[in-house]
Amino acid sequence: MNFDFTEEQKMLVQSLERSLAKSYTFEAYREQVANKVTSDPKTWESLAELGIMAMPLPEAAGGFDGNHVDVMAVCTELGRRLVIEPYISSVVIAAYILEEADGDIAAEHLPKIAVGEEKYAAGFYEPGERHNPLAINTKAQEKGGSWVLTGRKAVVLGADTADHLIISADAGGPALFLLPADASGITLHKYPLMDGRGAADIVLEGAEATLLCASDKASAIIEAAVDRGAAALVADTLGAMEEVSELTKDYLRTRTQFGRPIGSFQVLSHRMVDLLIEYEQAKSITMEAAVEARNSDSDIRRKAVSAAKAKVGIASREFGKESIQMHGGIGMTDEYALGAYVKRMLVNEILFGDADYHLNRYSA
Repeated sequence: MNFDFTEEQKMLVQSLERSLAKSYTFEAYREQVANKVTSDPKTWESLAELGIMAMPLPEAAGGFDGNHVDVMAVCTELGRRLVIEPYISSVVIAAYILEEADGDIAAEHLPKIAVGEEKYAAGFYEPGERHNPLAINTKAQEKGGSWVLTGRKAVVLGADTADHLIISADAGGPALFLLPADASGITLHKYPLMDGRGAADIVLEGAEATLLCASDKASAIIEAAVDRGAAALVADTLGAMEEVSELTKDYLRTRTQFGRPIGSFQVLSHRMVDLLIEYEQAKSITMEAAVEARNSDSDIRRKAVSAAKAKVGIASREFGKESIQMHGGIGMTDEYALGAYVKRMLVNEILFGDADYHLNRYSA
Protein backbone atom coordinates (compact mmCIF):
# COMPACT_ATOMS: atom_id res chain seq x y z
CA MET A 1 0.00 0.00 0.00
CA ASN A 2 1.21 3.51 -0.84
CA PHE A 3 1.11 5.58 2.35
CA ASP A 4 1.91 8.89 0.65
CA PHE A 5 -0.73 11.48 -0.15
CA THR A 6 -1.21 12.55 -3.76
CA GLU A 7 0.13 15.91 -4.89
CA GLU A 8 -3.37 17.40 -4.71
CA GLN A 9 -3.81 16.12 -1.15
CA LYS A 10 -0.41 17.48 -0.15
CA MET A 11 -1.32 20.92 -1.55
CA LEU A 12 -4.63 20.83 0.32
CA VAL A 13 -2.86 20.03 3.61
CA GLN A 14 -0.22 22.70 3.00
CA SER A 15 -2.91 25.34 2.36
CA LEU A 16 -4.77 24.30 5.50
CA GLU A 17 -1.55 24.27 7.52
CA ARG A 18 -0.56 27.77 6.39
CA SER A 19 -4.02 29.14 7.13
CA LEU A 20 -4.20 27.63 10.62
CA ALA A 21 -0.63 28.63 11.45
CA LYS A 22 -1.64 32.28 11.01
CA SER A 23 -5.10 32.26 12.56
CA TYR A 24 -5.29 29.31 14.95
CA THR A 25 -2.37 29.30 17.37
CA PHE A 26 -2.33 27.36 20.63
CA GLU A 27 -3.02 30.62 22.45
CA ALA A 28 -6.10 31.16 20.27
CA TYR A 29 -7.23 27.62 21.05
CA ARG A 30 -6.78 28.16 24.81
CA GLU A 31 -8.76 31.39 24.68
CA GLN A 32 -11.57 29.74 22.74
CA VAL A 33 -11.73 26.83 25.22
CA ALA A 34 -11.56 29.17 28.22
CA ASN A 35 -14.54 31.12 26.85
CA LYS A 36 -16.39 27.87 26.05
CA VAL A 37 -16.69 28.83 22.40
CA THR A 38 -17.02 25.55 20.53
CA SER A 39 -17.26 27.06 17.06
CA ASP A 40 -15.80 30.38 15.98
CA PRO A 41 -17.51 31.92 12.91
CA LYS A 42 -14.23 33.29 11.53
CA THR A 43 -12.48 29.91 11.76
CA TRP A 44 -15.47 28.11 10.26
CA GLU A 45 -15.63 30.60 7.40
CA SER A 46 -11.90 30.28 6.70
CA LEU A 47 -12.20 26.48 6.53
CA ALA A 48 -15.08 26.85 4.07
CA GLU A 49 -13.07 29.27 1.93
CA LEU A 50 -10.26 26.71 1.69
CA GLY A 51 -12.74 24.25 0.20
CA ILE A 52 -12.44 21.52 2.81
CA MET A 53 -16.21 21.60 3.47
CA ALA A 54 -16.95 20.98 -0.19
CA MET A 55 -14.08 18.56 -0.72
CA PRO A 56 -15.82 15.25 0.23
CA LEU A 57 -19.25 16.22 -1.16
CA PRO A 58 -20.58 15.24 -4.62
CA GLU A 59 -20.12 17.63 -7.53
CA ALA A 60 -23.89 17.97 -7.93
CA ALA A 61 -23.99 19.62 -4.48
CA GLY A 62 -21.13 21.99 -5.21
CA GLY A 63 -18.47 19.62 -3.89
CA PHE A 64 -15.25 18.20 -5.29
CA ASP A 65 -16.23 14.53 -5.05
CA GLY A 66 -13.29 13.69 -2.78
CA ASN A 67 -12.67 10.35 -1.08
CA HIS A 68 -12.06 9.44 2.55
CA VAL A 69 -8.29 9.66 2.19
CA ASP A 70 -8.89 13.36 1.46
CA VAL A 71 -10.91 13.49 4.69
CA MET A 72 -8.03 11.77 6.51
CA ALA A 73 -5.59 14.40 5.25
CA VAL A 74 -7.81 17.21 6.52
CA CYS A 75 -8.65 15.61 9.87
CA THR A 76 -5.00 14.83 10.56
CA GLU A 77 -4.17 18.52 10.23
CA LEU A 78 -7.19 19.57 12.30
CA GLY A 79 -6.04 17.24 15.07
CA ARG A 80 -2.48 18.48 14.84
CA ARG A 81 -3.72 22.05 15.32
CA LEU A 82 -6.36 21.21 17.98
CA VAL A 83 -9.14 22.74 15.87
CA ILE A 84 -12.43 22.25 17.73
CA GLU A 85 -14.81 23.16 14.90
CA PRO A 86 -17.58 20.56 14.22
CA TYR A 87 -16.09 19.42 10.91
CA ILE A 88 -16.51 15.69 11.47
CA SER A 89 -20.08 15.91 12.76
CA SER A 90 -21.32 18.20 9.97
CA VAL A 91 -19.21 17.48 6.88
CA VAL A 92 -18.18 13.84 7.37
CA ILE A 93 -21.24 12.30 9.07
CA ALA A 94 -24.33 14.45 8.50
CA ALA A 95 -23.50 15.26 4.89
CA TYR A 96 -23.15 11.56 4.07
CA ILE A 97 -26.57 10.79 5.58
CA LEU A 98 -28.19 13.61 3.62
CA GLU A 99 -26.48 12.39 0.45
CA GLU A 100 -27.99 8.93 0.94
CA ALA A 101 -31.45 10.20 1.93
CA ASP A 102 -34.57 9.76 -0.16
CA GLY A 103 -36.04 12.55 -2.29
CA ASP A 104 -34.67 16.03 -2.99
CA ILE A 105 -33.42 16.68 0.53
CA ALA A 106 -29.76 16.35 -0.46
CA ALA A 107 -30.14 18.95 -3.21
CA GLU A 108 -31.59 21.39 -0.67
CA HIS A 109 -29.18 20.92 2.23
CA LEU A 110 -25.81 19.70 0.91
CA PRO A 111 -24.89 22.96 -0.89
CA LYS A 112 -25.31 24.77 2.45
CA ILE A 113 -22.77 22.41 4.03
CA ALA A 114 -20.40 22.83 1.09
CA VAL A 115 -20.10 26.59 1.61
CA GLY A 116 -20.23 26.47 5.41
CA GLU A 117 -23.56 28.28 5.50
CA GLU A 118 -25.15 25.84 7.95
CA LYS A 119 -23.98 23.18 10.42
CA TYR A 120 -25.56 19.78 10.95
CA ALA A 121 -25.21 17.12 13.64
CA ALA A 122 -26.38 13.51 13.82
CA GLY A 123 -27.59 11.87 17.04
CA PHE A 124 -27.52 8.07 17.31
CA TYR A 125 -26.41 7.15 20.83
CA GLU A 126 -28.82 7.01 23.75
CA PRO A 127 -28.45 7.01 27.54
CA GLY A 128 -27.64 3.56 28.96
CA GLU A 129 -26.88 2.02 25.55
CA ARG A 130 -23.11 2.61 25.55
CA HIS A 131 -21.58 2.53 22.06
CA ASN A 132 -24.30 0.76 20.05
CA PRO A 133 -25.74 3.22 17.48
CA LEU A 134 -28.55 0.82 16.54
CA ALA A 135 -29.95 0.52 20.08
CA ILE A 136 -32.83 2.92 19.41
CA ASN A 137 -35.38 3.76 22.12
CA THR A 138 -36.45 7.12 20.65
CA LYS A 139 -39.93 6.74 19.15
CA ALA A 140 -41.36 8.22 15.95
CA GLN A 141 -45.10 8.38 15.37
CA GLU A 142 -46.88 9.53 12.24
CA LYS A 143 -49.61 12.07 13.02
CA GLY A 144 -51.59 13.96 10.43
CA GLY A 145 -49.06 13.38 7.67
CA SER A 146 -46.02 14.41 9.75
CA TRP A 147 -43.66 12.56 12.09
CA VAL A 148 -43.34 13.32 15.81
CA LEU A 149 -40.27 12.26 17.81
CA THR A 150 -40.07 11.45 21.52
CA GLY A 151 -36.92 10.31 23.30
CA ARG A 152 -33.36 11.21 24.21
CA LYS A 153 -29.95 11.29 22.54
CA ALA A 154 -26.67 11.51 24.43
CA VAL A 155 -23.33 13.18 23.64
CA VAL A 156 -24.27 14.33 20.14
CA LEU A 157 -21.06 15.77 18.73
CA GLY A 158 -21.53 19.25 17.26
CA ALA A 159 -25.19 19.50 18.27
CA ASP A 160 -24.53 22.53 20.47
CA THR A 161 -23.91 24.75 17.42
CA ALA A 162 -25.88 22.87 14.75
CA ASP A 163 -28.60 24.51 12.68
CA HIS A 164 -30.20 21.14 11.86
CA LEU A 165 -30.27 17.76 13.60
CA ILE A 166 -30.45 14.26 12.16
CA ILE A 167 -32.01 11.85 14.64
CA SER A 168 -32.39 8.07 14.58
CA ALA A 169 -35.72 6.78 15.88
CA ASP A 170 -37.92 3.69 15.92
CA ALA A 171 -40.73 4.05 13.39
CA GLY A 172 -41.66 0.38 13.33
CA GLY A 173 -38.00 -0.18 12.52
CA PRO A 174 -34.88 2.02 12.42
CA ALA A 175 -35.42 5.37 10.69
CA LEU A 176 -33.62 8.69 10.26
CA PHE A 177 -35.26 12.10 10.56
CA LEU A 178 -34.23 15.70 9.90
CA LEU A 179 -35.43 18.69 11.91
CA PRO A 180 -34.28 22.22 12.77
CA ALA A 181 -32.25 22.43 15.98
CA ASP A 182 -34.58 25.15 17.29
CA ALA A 183 -37.80 23.29 16.49
CA SER A 184 -40.59 23.16 19.04
CA GLY A 185 -40.34 20.11 21.29
CA ILE A 186 -36.51 20.01 21.39
CA THR A 187 -34.39 20.76 24.43
CA LEU A 188 -30.60 20.87 24.03
CA HIS A 189 -28.37 20.47 27.08
CA LYS A 190 -25.15 21.94 25.67
CA TYR A 191 -21.64 21.49 27.05
CA PRO A 192 -17.99 21.38 25.99
CA LEU A 193 -16.19 18.06 26.04
CA MET A 194 -12.94 17.63 27.95
CA ASP A 195 -10.88 18.82 24.98
CA GLY A 196 -13.06 21.87 24.20
CA ARG A 197 -15.15 20.48 21.35
CA GLY A 198 -18.88 20.95 21.69
CA ALA A 199 -21.68 18.43 22.20
CA ALA A 200 -25.21 18.27 23.54
CA ASP A 201 -27.71 15.87 25.04
CA ILE A 202 -31.03 16.09 23.19
CA VAL A 203 -34.47 15.71 24.72
CA LEU A 204 -37.30 15.23 22.19
CA GLU A 205 -40.86 15.80 23.38
CA GLY A 206 -43.18 15.72 20.42
CA ALA A 207 -40.81 17.40 17.96
CA GLU A 208 -41.97 17.38 14.33
CA ALA A 209 -39.44 16.02 11.85
CA THR A 210 -38.98 15.09 8.19
CA LEU A 211 -38.40 11.42 7.35
CA LEU A 212 -35.10 10.83 5.55
CA CYS A 213 -35.13 7.05 5.25
CA ALA A 214 -36.38 3.96 7.08
CA SER A 215 -36.03 0.21 7.55
CA ASP A 216 -32.91 -1.71 6.49
CA LYS A 217 -31.57 1.26 4.52
CA ALA A 218 -31.56 3.40 7.66
CA SER A 219 -29.62 0.79 9.63
CA ALA A 220 -27.00 0.50 6.89
CA ILE A 221 -26.65 4.29 6.65
CA ILE A 222 -26.28 4.66 10.43
CA GLU A 223 -23.53 2.03 10.58
CA ALA A 224 -21.72 3.50 7.57
CA ALA A 225 -21.98 7.05 8.95
CA VAL A 226 -20.56 6.00 12.33
CA ASP A 227 -17.71 4.15 10.60
CA ARG A 228 -16.86 7.24 8.56
CA GLY A 229 -16.89 9.33 11.70
CA ALA A 230 -14.73 6.81 13.56
CA ALA A 231 -12.18 6.71 10.70
CA ALA A 232 -12.05 10.52 10.71
CA LEU A 233 -11.47 10.57 14.48
CA VAL A 234 -8.63 8.08 14.07
CA ALA A 235 -7.01 10.46 11.57
CA ASP A 236 -7.56 13.34 14.01
CA THR A 237 -5.78 11.31 16.70
CA LEU A 238 -2.93 10.61 14.31
CA GLY A 239 -2.38 14.34 13.88
CA ALA A 240 -2.37 14.83 17.65
CA MET A 241 0.12 11.96 18.06
CA GLU A 242 2.36 13.56 15.46
CA GLU A 243 2.43 16.85 17.35
CA VAL A 244 2.95 15.11 20.72
CA SER A 245 5.92 13.32 19.18
CA GLU A 246 7.40 16.62 17.99
CA LEU A 247 6.86 18.27 21.38
CA THR A 248 8.51 15.37 23.19
CA LYS A 249 11.48 15.12 20.83
CA ASP A 250 12.06 18.86 21.09
CA TYR A 251 11.91 18.70 24.90
CA LEU A 252 14.38 15.80 25.02
CA ARG A 253 16.77 17.76 22.78
CA THR A 254 16.63 21.02 24.78
CA ARG A 255 16.18 19.94 28.41
CA THR A 256 19.58 19.33 30.00
CA GLN A 257 20.60 17.34 33.05
CA PHE A 258 24.13 16.69 34.29
CA GLY A 259 25.44 18.91 31.51
CA ARG A 260 23.85 17.04 28.59
CA PRO A 261 20.44 16.80 26.84
CA ILE A 262 18.21 14.28 28.57
CA GLY A 263 17.46 12.73 25.18
CA SER A 264 21.02 11.41 25.13
CA PHE A 265 20.27 9.11 28.07
CA GLN A 266 19.68 5.63 26.78
CA VAL A 267 16.52 4.87 28.76
CA LEU A 268 14.73 7.97 27.39
CA SER A 269 15.94 7.49 23.83
CA HIS A 270 14.64 3.91 23.89
CA ARG A 271 11.24 5.05 25.17
CA MET A 272 11.09 7.66 22.40
CA VAL A 273 11.90 5.03 19.78
CA ASP A 274 9.06 2.87 21.11
CA LEU A 275 6.67 5.79 20.65
CA LEU A 276 7.86 6.40 17.11
CA ILE A 277 7.24 2.74 16.26
CA GLU A 278 3.72 3.07 17.68
CA TYR A 279 3.19 6.18 15.56
CA GLU A 280 4.26 4.47 12.33
CA GLN A 281 1.96 1.52 13.03
CA ALA A 282 -0.88 3.93 13.81
CA LYS A 283 -0.25 5.79 10.56
CA SER A 284 -0.42 2.59 8.52
CA ILE A 285 -3.65 1.33 10.04
CA THR A 286 -5.22 4.81 9.84
CA MET A 287 -4.53 4.87 6.11
CA GLU A 288 -6.12 1.43 5.73
CA ALA A 289 -9.23 2.61 7.59
CA ALA A 290 -9.40 5.69 5.34
CA VAL A 291 -9.14 3.57 2.19
CA GLU A 292 -11.87 1.16 3.35
CA ALA A 293 -14.18 3.68 5.07
CA ARG A 294 -16.34 3.93 1.92
CA ASN A 295 -16.09 0.28 0.91
CA SER A 296 -19.46 -1.06 -0.24
CA ASP A 297 -18.58 -4.37 1.46
CA SER A 298 -19.68 -3.60 5.02
CA ASP A 299 -17.69 -6.49 6.53
CA ILE A 300 -14.40 -5.21 5.10
CA ARG A 301 -15.26 -1.65 6.15
CA ARG A 302 -16.18 -2.63 9.71
CA LYS A 303 -13.05 -4.71 10.21
CA ALA A 304 -10.72 -2.00 8.91
CA VAL A 305 -12.35 0.78 10.95
CA SER A 306 -12.58 -1.25 14.15
CA ALA A 307 -8.96 -2.41 13.84
CA ALA A 308 -7.82 1.19 13.45
CA LYS A 309 -10.06 2.58 16.19
CA ALA A 310 -8.84 -0.03 18.68
CA LYS A 311 -5.15 0.08 17.72
CA VAL A 312 -4.86 3.85 17.53
CA GLY A 313 -6.94 4.33 20.68
CA ILE A 314 -4.65 2.07 22.71
CA ALA A 315 -1.53 3.58 21.14
CA SER A 316 -2.70 7.14 21.84
CA ARG A 317 -3.14 6.37 25.54
CA GLU A 318 0.41 5.04 25.64
CA PHE A 319 1.60 8.10 23.75
CA GLY A 320 0.01 10.43 26.26
CA LYS A 321 1.27 8.56 29.32
CA GLU A 322 4.86 8.19 28.10
CA SER A 323 5.11 11.76 26.80
CA ILE A 324 3.89 13.26 30.07
CA GLN A 325 6.34 11.13 32.03
CA MET A 326 9.26 12.16 29.82
CA HIS A 327 8.31 15.82 30.16
CA GLY A 328 8.14 15.61 33.94
CA GLY A 329 6.27 18.36 35.80
CA ILE A 330 5.83 20.66 32.79
CA GLY A 331 3.79 17.97 31.06
CA MET A 332 1.09 18.38 33.72
CA THR A 333 0.63 22.14 33.35
CA ASP A 334 -2.36 23.68 31.61
CA GLU A 335 -0.22 26.32 29.91
CA TYR A 336 1.81 23.72 28.02
CA ALA A 337 0.27 22.27 24.87
CA LEU A 338 0.94 18.61 25.69
CA GLY A 339 -2.00 18.29 28.07
CA ALA A 340 -4.42 19.62 25.44
CA TYR A 341 -3.29 16.98 22.96
CA VAL A 342 -3.64 14.21 25.53
CA LYS A 343 -7.21 15.34 26.24
CA ARG A 344 -7.92 15.39 22.51
CA MET A 345 -6.67 11.83 22.09
CA LEU A 346 -8.65 10.58 25.09
CA VAL A 347 -11.90 12.06 23.78
CA ASN A 348 -11.28 10.65 20.30
CA GLU A 349 -10.72 7.20 21.77
CA ILE A 350 -14.14 7.21 23.45
CA LEU A 351 -16.30 8.82 20.74
CA PHE A 352 -18.03 6.41 18.31
CA GLY A 353 -16.91 3.37 20.30
CA ASP A 354 -13.89 2.95 22.55
CA ALA A 355 -11.06 0.45 22.06
CA ASP A 356 -12.86 -2.35 23.94
CA TYR A 357 -16.02 -1.92 21.88
CA HIS A 358 -14.13 -2.06 18.60
CA LEU A 359 -11.99 -5.01 19.69
CA ASN A 360 -15.21 -6.91 20.42
CA ARG A 361 -16.74 -5.84 17.10
CA TYR A 362 -13.60 -6.87 15.22
CA SER A 363 -13.50 -10.29 16.89
CA ALA A 364 -17.19 -10.81 16.12
